[in-house]
Amino acid sequence: MTEQTRRSTRLIRIRDLLIKRGPLSTAEIARETGFSQRTIQRDILDLETDLGVPLVTENRKWRIMDGANLVFGPVRLTLQEARALYFAMRLMLRSADERDPDALSALEKVADAIPQGMAGHMRRTVSEYAQLPSDHDAIENLRRITEAWANSRTIRFTYRSAHSSEQRRYEVDPYILDHTQSGTYLIGYSHTHGETRVFKLDRIHAVENAGREFDPVDIDRLAETLRHSWGGVGLGDSRYDVVIDFTPAVAARIQESYWHVSQELEPLADGGIRLKVSLPSLLEITPWVLSWGPEATVVQPAELRDRVAHLLARAAERYNRLD
Repeated sequence: MTEQTRRSTRLIRIRDLLIKRGPLSTAEIARETGFSQRTIQRDILDLETDLGVPLVTENRKWRIMDGANLVFGPVRLTLQEARALYFAMRLMLRSADERDPDALSALEKVADAIPQGMAGHMRRTVSEYAQLPSDHDAIENLRRITEAWANSRTIRFTYRSAHSSEQRRYEVDPYILDHTQSGTYLIGYSHTHGETRVFKLDRIHAVENAGREFDPVDIDRLAETLRHSWGGVGLGDSRYDVVIDFTPAVAARIQESYWHVSQELEPLADGGIRLKVSLPSLLEITPWVLSWGPEATVVQPAELRDRVAHLLARAAERYNRLD
């Protein structure tokens, strides 16, 4: 290996470390890479010139400038990997209600990187996605949140909860960004509330950088908590042991899908199926139960059973008034 090749390899490794672990001091980078601190100091100065990586230093630590455009190496996909990525993109399209130009750009690049026979299907997805309405303010808010999330920077924004028409100002450390079938969510520590909260991006406005960094918490633990919620974004310290009976008409559909990490399925004497799950919150599962109409009966907890029965009764009353 030539010296030029070794140097290029070091620069790429330093760049990747700053992306994944930054901010880092030259001493920390030297320990991670096994090279001398003097070598790292020289390489840091060459990163912007050779790889186009814009760097800033704060408190003797280096990090990549917020919002920097980084060029990553080429991605090579097998046919089966391309198929998996295509499925993910199609799922994203079905749950999107606005056009995201960054997502469109990513889709077009993926189309250029996958086998030709599948590229046409990906470009069709791009065409469908491009027809969605666009909201410039929402795009800018998402970009600012993404930059803060990637760089562990506190943000401020106004927010309107689902149960209030009043907007309030919040200061939040963004821990997790997640896209689900019901929308895109930010999970982070709210300095306003003094606890970790969930915010739906559709209700976030006027995002700005608060001008300081935060130390990330144990994200893996938080992600595990979210994994046990029904929709992937519910938080709570409670535990609800949910039992739902489904009629024979939909039993096969319930059995053929994986609904939750804690699920247990039991056959019923009439040919139906019983689903058991353990959840930290009932908020997200309530509309799912309602979507099954008369084919689902909540056995427990009583709180969920009464809520579903009340909502179905109100719906029946509204339909009866149409006669």
